[in-house]
Amino acid sequence: MALKMRLGDRLVEKGLISSQQLEKALAKHAITGEKLGQTLVAMGFLQQDDLMKTLAVDAGIPYVLLTDVEPEHSAIAIVPENIARRHTALPLRQENGRLLVAMDNPFDMEAVTAIERASGRPIKVVAAPRDGITSLLRRAYHGDLAFTPPAPGARQPTGAAPVPPSIAPPRTAAPGPRDLQSRGTNDAPEEGASAAKLVDEIITRGTALGATDIHIEPFEEVMKVRYRLDGLLQEGATYPKALQPAIMSRIKIMAGLDIAETRLPQDGRVRIRSDGRHIDLRVSTFPTLHGEDLVLRILDRSRVALNLERLGIEQEDLHLLRAAFHKPHGIIPVTGPTGSGKTTTLYSAMVELNSRERCIITLEDPIEYELASIRQSQINVRAGLTFPSGLRSILRHDPDTILVGEMRDAETVQIALTAALTGHLVLTTLHTNTAAGAIPRLLDMGAEPFVLASSVLMIASQRLVRVLCKECKTPADVTPSIRERFGLQDVQLFGLRGCQACRQTGYKGRIGIFEFLPITEQVVAAIYERRPAEEIHRMSGRPTLQQDGLKKVKAGTTTLDELLRVTVS
Repeated sequence: MALKMRLGDRLVEKGLISSQQLEKALAKHAITGEKLGQTLVAMGFLQQDDLMKTLAVDAGIPYVLLTDVEPEHSAIAIVPENIARRHTALPLRQENGRLLVAMDNPFDMEAVTAIERASGRPIKVVAAPRDGITSLLRRAYHGDLAFTPPAPGARQPTGAAPVPPSIAPPRTAAPGPRDLQSRGTNDAPEEGASAAKLVDEIITRGTALGATDIHIEPFEEVMKVRYRLDGLLQEGATYPKALQPAIMSRIKIMAGLDIAETRLPQDGRVRIRSDGRHIDLRVSTFPTLHGEDLVLRILDRSRVALNLERLGIEQEDLHLLRAAFHKPHGIIPVTGPTGSGKTTTLYSAMVELNSRERCIITLEDPIEYELASIRQSQINVRAGLTFPSGLRSILRHDPDTILVGEMRDAETVQIALTAALTGHLVLTTLHTNTAAGAIPRLLDMGAEPFVLASSVLMIASQRLVRVLCKECKTPADVTPSIRERFGLQDVQLFGLRGCQACRQTGYKGRIGIFEFLPITEQVVAAIYERRPAEEIHRMSGRPTLQQDGLKKVKAGTTTLDELLRVTVS
């Protein structure tokens, strides 16, 4: 009962209800079990708008009276009238790829999801009175309201927060963690749906947007969700701090993690079914100052094209790479930072190599996608299955091709090179910036020059760049000095504009840029002489990552800015 008094006390303090009305509502609540706020509304003691305003302000959500606010036509146009009316939601304007929407119940996550799906973009919610929303909806969708952007410095009604000028978190101060938690879980339904429903909606939004990762981040007063789209994080929803424990516990239960353990990092995995397809989620938790940070890696096999032809490799390079992949033995390292597409490249190679005559075994940490007819194994350090021990065991299973997820230590390097010299094709990854940089790295890890020269077939390095949206890319002006510096004279370059198809980012999808180092006689000599990476690359005469990327800039596939973002000059 004390937990319910918290909301009641605030309403009494604001003068919205009397102490006597609160006592009567509490008595009825004890019998019916209905939420206290809705009980007060049902008994006629409290207006629905006053209840929502109180909850919104407590959660740090701006409350707008709408008297001086005019929605933009472009915002109205992307939300169907039936959706807006069903959820009492008024689209206000578009900002930085997000849609600002006024709702009478800003905690209705089902409505938020419906509007995001209908508009094709994430939304930022402000609270507003129901009458104001319905009045403007009538005028907006029936043509008697001429929508223009609000003038700078337009007056806002007293007591109302301004419509937020950006997608940044609301500035209205939310109560501290103690105040939010003191309301207890019994008040949570007034602020939103159940934890299970919220988690489903967070994940559904991520898969619908094509995100690769979902970040659920704890802060002092709120919990934020961000989605990694085309390699960059974009803001999603912001939730009251009180919902954080329930959401974290729900995801931990799904992934088979210990919900009581909040002091140590944990990792798990869960498979879900969405729109008729199976999606794997890799779950990772990490303790922070304001609670556990949680990241969901979305592994959607249906969205990944495991085909060497579709990775963005130039035809000449693809011919060289395929020739290396079809050698009976040797090792092919693919290098690059985390998230550069190395696993996709190697998976594509295995799919192409896979046949009834070939035995392919993998050793991964973790397994990204399940591949048909390929024996995949997951590293389990706690059980004693490490890269070195697993690789030794694989060699006793008569493999033709072995995938080693990553060469992390000298022992793994030695065993992998030995396997390559004894009749096995070994595919692996390494963290270096360039293809040539893999050679000094392997030498530093204890590999002998004669072993490298005899076993390495080719080294690849790669990055992922965002692809310009085909629906809205526009010709771009570039200064003569920049054109001369990068050899872009007399080439039509393209830049960003942004549209609904690309969520106003100007980019849609990603493609690889590549650098290949075949082991020629000149490279072999450089290996024996332990030459530095820059000299090895120069002796190879092969294009750099940046030079390969410039071909895609000239073709209008990506922008020069995007290429420079991911390459080392």
